[in-house]
Amino acid sequence: MKGKIYWGRMNKNELDQRSKGIDTAILPIGSLEQHGPHLPLDIDSYDAEYLVKKTVEKLEPPRPPILPTISYGVSDHHMSFPGTVTLNSETLEKMILEIGKSIIEHGFSKLYICNGHGGNEAGINSAAQKLKKESDMMVIIESFQCMMPEKKELIESKNDVHAGEFETSAAMANRGKFVDEEAIPEKDVNFLHPKMEFDHEPNFIFTWKTHELTETGVIGDATKATKEKGEKLWEAAIERFKERLEIVIDLSP
Repeated sequence: MKGKIYWGRMNKNELDQRSKGIDTAILPIGSLEQHGPHLPLDIDSYDAEYLVKKTVEKLEPPRPPILPTISYGVSDHHMSFPGTVTLNSETLEKMILEIGKSIIEHGFSKLYICNGHGGNEAGINSAAQKLKKESDMMVIIESFQCMMPEKKELIESKNDVHAGEFETSAAMANRGKFVDEEAIPEKDVNFLHPKMEFDHEPNFIFTWKTHELTETGVIGDATKATKEKGEKLWEAAIERFKERLEIVIDLSP
């Protein structure tokens, strides 16, 4: 046993002792939103916490405590589809800001955020800047960059950004029983113009809602997903995230 890793499962004395050995805490953030007809609504939250848990388990003590996952995100663009629950960006920003200011009072001067949902990025980035300005807390943000080299290598689909080949492969590997493979839809993505596709370079930055691009809620081609691709993605991501965490933990306060 290397000791508890979840903040919420420690008692106050255990948490106090942990803060004397390490100054970094980790906050997973996800969303509750539609992911097509074949994936769970909580996949972004589950995957963020999964990556953190599997990585922290590989670290030597003292290990950074994992704060309870923020399981709601900024998902306005998915609200046309059933099951989606959204925060506005200012609400998410305020939550992060207040969590950060709380934990710094208990000896944690670094907050490592693991973000599983792209819509959260504006709120997270704003909160990070305010935490630095108002409390001098260091905030590090991981938005699954640790998977990107393998994603480029393994994922065949163009414009694969939501519930497609990438996310479906990852889900097949880390909780396959929740993937309804019989419900995986054929590719159905329509952009306003070919040069406005997400993968086009140089790319347009434009506002959109998911139902404007797809009737299925999937942006990508989930039919190309495999468990084997997902296993390779997770293996590489956990190892690379471990390296990044170790760098941050070793930094002087």
